[in-house]
Amino acid sequence: MTAGSRPTQLRRDIEGLRAIAVGVVLLYHLKLPWLPGGFAGVDIFFVISGFLITSLMLREVARTGTISLSDFYARRARRLLPPASLVIVVTLIAGWFVLPRSQRTDLLSDVLGSTLYVVNWVLSARSVDYLAEDAGASPLQHYWSLSVEEQFYVVWPLLILLALFIASRSRMPRHRVAFVLLGVLGLASAIWSVLLTRSDPATAYFVTTTRLWELAAGALLAFAVGRLAQLPRWAAEVMVLLGLVLIVVAVTVFTSATPWPGWAAGVPVLGAVLVIAAGAAGHPTLGARLLGVPPMVWIGGLSYSIYLWHWPLVVLAEARWGALSVPALVGLGVASILLAWATKHLVEDPVRFSRTLSARPWRSLTAGGVAMALICAVALALWTTRPTVTPADRGDVAGAGMLVADPEASDWELVADPASDFDATGPLVPDPPTAPKDIPSYYADDCQVDAGDPLPRDHCVYGVTDSDVEVVLWGDSKIGQYFTPFEHIALEEGWRLKTYLKSMCPPTSAGAPHDDCSEFGGHALEELLADPPDAIIIGAGTGSTEQLSEGLIATMRPLTEQGVPIVVLRDNPHPDYPEDGPWSNAYDCADVNSDDLRACDFPLTPSPSDEMMDGLAEELDLPMIDLNEWMCPANLPCPVAIGGSLIYRQGSHVTDTYARTLTPFLHRELVRAGLSTTPVEEIGLDDIPQSAEGSG
Repeated sequence: MTAGSRPTQLRRDIEGLRAIAVGVVLLYHLKLPWLPGGFAGVDIFFVISGFLITSLMLREVARTGTISLSDFYARRARRLLPPASLVIVVTLIAGWFVLPRSQRTDLLSDVLGSTLYVVNWVLSARSVDYLAEDAGASPLQHYWSLSVEEQFYVVWPLLILLALFIASRSRMPRHRVAFVLLGVLGLASAIWSVLLTRSDPATAYFVTTTRLWELAAGALLAFAVGRLAQLPRWAAEVMVLLGLVLIVVAVTVFTSATPWPGWAAGVPVLGAVLVIAAGAAGHPTLGARLLGVPPMVWIGGLSYSIYLWHWPLVVLAEARWGALSVPALVGLGVASILLAWATKHLVEDPVRFSRTLSARPWRSLTAGGVAMALICAVALALWTTRPTVTPADRGDVAGAGMLVADPEASDWELVADPASDFDATGPLVPDPPTAPKDIPSYYADDCQVDAGDPLPRDHCVYGVTDSDVEVVLWGDSKIGQYFTPFEHIALEEGWRLKTYLKSMCPPTSAGAPHDDCSEFGGHALEELLADPPDAIIIGAGTGSTEQLSEGLIATMRPLTEQGVPIVVLRDNPHPDYPEDGPWSNAYDCADVNSDDLRACDFPLTPSPSDEMMDGLAEELDLPMIDLNEWMCPANLPCPVAIGGSLIYRQGSHVTDTYARTLTPFLHRELVRAGLSTTPVEEIGLDDIPQSAEGSG
């Protein structure tokens, strides 16, 4: 194929394979129950792309002896940028008006990442952020796979040119050098994919390094086309049948719970390789004829645009109307195909086969660069209007103090009618769209250890750092949410406050949901036994299992046997909204219902960790601190705001602002638990930290 010309030969079986790939992805995202592994369609796309792009480059090398980078990148720009840019622009406009204000920052970052083809790394960084636990799905999330492909397209021609250079100096066959280079790259990526998927699947799913081997599998196959043409008919029939069976197994047996990509992704990858290889034989197989029927070829030709359109339609529709009915989802699927057809004929093909643009590579590259620059400029301009939070926004609020009947009493009790003090209208601190940023300052110090990292942070010491009295804070982000009160109390009491805080990991060295959690807990336990602190305060929001409960008890027992006081902090109530409701979190509800905040009330929902923590406290006779009545008094619907402060940020996490107002309550409980020597009467409602400068 020459630049600007239409293909002279069409592999109808590959077009049909594309139809299968986009079809299973589409049906998976439309929540079809019997395709739980439909996400594997993306892996099939990777193999197809690797094969086709390498076949194109090998033909160019055979014809000219080299590769023209300008021609190659110009062809990619004409082929990929026009429809991708159109969908980005439409999604940005629609998302700005449809999505909650709290999601605008993520929307803009995804627009920038998608336009520059690095959104897979943006999503990877966000996926390991436990604070994003309830963040809505990005309408541009599917661009991660396009980013992986584009990054491959940048690197692979350069590797072929390197292979040509090495071959010219060593007199080795150039195809062999290129094959070896790609094989080494693919093998390294496959090994890394297995290792990273095992330790950090959230990151492994998106990053390029764990996906290159899938593109390499298709690329390596392109080197064997000549030999595959000699395959006997029976072998080709067996290969295509086995390939299709593997694809069916992948999309029907694997689920979202399957660690991915890892070794499991080898099933659809091998299936796609076998189908493509069989089609390269000189005999038309039954499988190839089935894949090449006109409807399959037609869908395959639209597959790129279908993939681009379907996901934003689903995400934006659900953001606007909540959970969708089956007929509505079917309608979105049909709309995706219709939009894809219009995009292909009105945008994709006219630009791709434009004689004006294809006459000179610089024209395509310039047009593509200008389009990308304009989208980025708009996104950056809108970036200045996104919701933000600064220390000045964290004004003094009463918060939990509104619920105290008699602030001068030794024992604080709830007012007679707590519900009358629940906020019914705004404004609130923090402003609801900025709630995800209202976090304790220890995050900025890299003291919330991310998933996949098993090592504690030695530098995470606060309070009076040279004090002889050391108190340890150990658990996940659910105890970390009270860091600001703990730091304030540590300064008041003269404690050296050391933290062992890791996302999604309870304070245990055994039975944790992830291997790196147990490893992290093992390091922490080893350090604490070697140099016992004066007290340990633990907490977690992770769900209970028998194995985890036993591991937690086994971890804490040796510390109690050494005489180390341990106090358990109960997790807070969890906002519980219907799955088919218009919002999934408290701060978006509060933003929409600023004139009627009580519309966001939810039933008291205990934390999934309560059973585990109660069992630990009972087994080892540990004191338990429970602050829940100051967030959701018993027998009442739980509010989202009290005393001018929004209570919740991500999921069930407490905002740093509201946590600050809980400081005197926590301090008094620590006195009763025997950890603090300050008389209870000296701890008043005004004994709270000032606005947490540096937080967030």
